[in-house]
Amino acid sequence: MVEAPAKDPEPSWEECMELLDQLPALPTDARVAAIERLIRNSSPVIRERALRTGAAVVSDERLESYLREEADDVLRNAGLEMLKMRGPRALTLAVRLLRDRDPDVALQAVLALGHVRDLRALEPLRAALNHEDSNVVQAAIEAVGKLGDARAIPDLLPFLESDPWLQIATIQALGDLRSPAAVTPLTKLLTDMMVGPLAAESLARIGGAKAFQALCRHWLRFREEVDAETMVGLLAHILEGLTTAPRHQEELRASLAGMLDAPEENTRLSAARGLLALGHGPQDPPALVLVCDGPADASVLPACLAKRKDLISDLLAQPGKARSWGFLLASRFPRAAPLNALAAATRDELPPAELIGSIVKAFRKVRHPALAEALLDLYLEAPPDYRSALAPLMATHRNELKTALTDRPDVDDEARLILAAHLGLGPRDVVAQIVEMRPHEARLRVLNQVATQEDLVRQLPWDGWLGERPDLYAALAARVAAEFSLRDLVPPLRAQLGQRPNPDLIRAVGELGDRESVPVLLGLLDGGPKNLVPLILESLGRVGGPEARQAIRRAILEGRCEPRIGYRALSLCAIEEDDALFRRAVGHPDWYVRLACADVLGRFVRPENLAALSQLAADPVGIVSQRALSFLEA
Repeated sequence: MVEAPAKDPEPSWEECMELLDQLPALPTDARVAAIERLIRNSSPVIRERALRTGAAVVSDERLESYLREEADDVLRNAGLEMLKMRGPRALTLAVRLLRDRDPDVALQAVLALGHVRDLRALEPLRAALNHEDSNVVQAAIEAVGKLGDARAIPDLLPFLESDPWLQIATIQALGDLRSPAAVTPLTKLLTDMMVGPLAAESLARIGGAKAFQALCRHWLRFREEVDAETMVGLLAHILEGLTTAPRHQEELRASLAGMLDAPEENTRLSAARGLLALGHGPQDPPALVLVCDGPADASVLPACLAKRKDLISDLLAQPGKARSWGFLLASRFPRAAPLNALAAATRDELPPAELIGSIVKAFRKVRHPALAEALLDLYLEAPPDYRSALAPLMATHRNELKTALTDRPDVDDEARLILAAHLGLGPRDVVAQIVEMRPHEARLRVLNQVATQEDLVRQLPWDGWLGERPDLYAALAARVAAEFSLRDLVPPLRAQLGQRPNPDLIRAVGELGDRESVPVLLGLLDGGPKNLVPLILESLGRVGGPEARQAIRRAILEGRCEPRIGYRALSLCAIEEDDALFRRAVGHPDWYVRLACADVLGRFVRPENLAALSQLAADPVGIVSQRALSFLEA
């Protein structure tokens, strides 16, 4: 008896990781062989990287042979996954295979087209609905639904009266298409014991008044027989999306009110959402409690409250996420926002950080002297990081705040000056007061709050301060110089760079492109703190020039920096003669290095660079292959 040849054992983790590291540098044939070995590893991470490389490098002919493989399920499945990963590039091959005589091959082509979701596949998929193999037809129905083109609805409707698995696929597809044209045929299936729940879900996904009426009538008639948790959730989902009040309100409201005490938490929450979406009613207080206790986030207004401007006062009167939603509703309906309630909610207590964004949105839309007073109270009570978030509102309420500020003797000099700067006091006057401030620490606190104003920053005597107290002012001066391109500050900053190197100074001379700082940066690269080396290299790359380039190259070649740091820095200033170094690195194990290679080689078009880009286009890391492909296509 002759034994069948044994299959190759699954490669070990160590072997796979070694292969993956070698993959970018291998020639195409060797890379394909490595991929065919890697896809047999059970690790999802290894398999995913191998498949992505395969999608780029495996030829159409070989990929088709994978799809035809009858004895090797792993290889056949890998072929399908690679075809899906090709995206729109899969269309030509998949459409051709759709007409294949082998139904298994045609099925895989349909699955790939459904995954790609390219509208150019609509007509071939409509033709596949007439395939003699029911598995192909089922997959084609699902794929047509994923394309989202309602023109296919007439092609799908006959399958609602077909075999159960085709009927289920069609119900799902009609829900995916989200067209009102599918509401009537789906409504007829609601009473079907087997597919009724699926039809209800598809109606909810379609949404709109017509779908809601169908589901509402079904719920009110059969609520003792259907699953309450599912149906109430679907009704709430549709109600939240309606733009006009639905019919059957009172009967539905009474029915949902009875669900507020349901044993299932999800049912109670769905009933509360539905009641709130219906509009004002006696169940609003308990419904609000349920929604506030639910998982909804404080920074996002729940859909069930999106049209409830009548609840702004009630929400603002409560702490936590309810108050945040009140501010968000006020920003949505500024004319309906009750000023007293807004002011009281703002003054009530220092809000948690997540409420600041909601308050800012509301105060941008609603303006009134009473709110300006509340905003001033909040600003004075808030810590510095809160104040920076509130600063944009100062100009919005400028006139009201100016009046409020003159009537407030409790405001200290620092806060008064910061507010005056935000409220439009002339930069010259603000600068004069800042210059007169003592001690230096108080001046620095004010500067940190007003340093976003370019007109003011440009008039400040940075040179004198840097000469007087460089330890205090150097970092802030570097930040504003980089932010507003204050090139006059470069010489004093350069002087501080050699004496007191810090990240702000290093970053500033790089962003300002100061060539004269290169010798200082080179000195720091050789003898400065090791933790600053990555930032020094980046700044050298931003400045550029022969000296900077040579220093970065040496750091790379001598192993004095992480490769990704060095190659990224060199890519910022690379010239054509540097491309040989990047060509040699296209097989580097670090994907970030290979990404830098793609950026540089795509910049200088010559045959050897195009060949290297072709290799990178088959990279296992998606961003690298996409970047290389974009240069090749250009």
